[in-house]
Amino acid sequence: MIKGVVFDLDHTLFDRYATFRATLPELYKALRDEIPDSVLLEDFVEGVIESEKKHIYHSFDLIADDVFKKGILSRKMSGKEFWGYVCKHCWPKVAVKYPFTEPMLIKLREMGLKIGIITNGNCETQQTKIDLLGIGKFVDETIICGLLGVQKPETLPFEVMSERLGLQPNELLYVGDNPVNDVMASRNAGYVPVWVKTLGTWDFDDIEHCEYEVNTVEEIPQLVEKINKGTV
Repeated sequence: MIKGVVFDLDHTLFDRYATFRATLPELYKALRDEIPDSVLLEDFVEGVIESEKKHIYHSFDLIADDVFKKGILSRKMSGKEFWGYVCKHCWPKVAVKYPFTEPMLIKLREMGLKIGIITNGNCETQQTKIDLLGIGKFVDETIICGLLGVQKPETLPFEVMSERLGLQPNELLYVGDNPVNDVMASRNAGYVPVWVKTLGTWDFDDIEHCEYEVNTVEEIPQLVEKINKGTV
């Protein structure tokens, strides 16, 4: 019996690329001296998004390298340096949630389910996103992994969440887009994993696919009902 649903944040409840399109113009201005004159704003925005889509499940260094190789930046930066700029000029300003995020969370509440969020990253950055999205009021527990000193795919955040919600891991769905940090990690912690096919790519042949997959989190209430009725 599923009694709670725990979510990843980026690419799951939070439309990262809509947010990028809204905020990367600020980064373009901030990095103007590092961007060749021939690179227009649209080239910069779409180039960064394309590089992130290609490498987001692997490393920030690969994303920064790809941006540099495209000629979008005139100076090669480390992933840490580049994402420092992103965190400063993008994330504190705007966060765009999917249009179905809030209605879905309300529906889960009406069904009597516990709701949690486990997200990797810096505490200030991720908390700012949650605050801008306005979804905290629907959530029973939030774990920003930076506060625990470990990040997914370590199982500790999942163990702590289960304890805080007062539920067994096998009573919890974990919903996320990342095959390693979300699917594999939650499965290892005893949760029931659900893969959100936000990016539609599964680049890890050594990781077993989920029994449950959805296109967006809009499908989660219906999935919970089917699992609990034994009709899926």
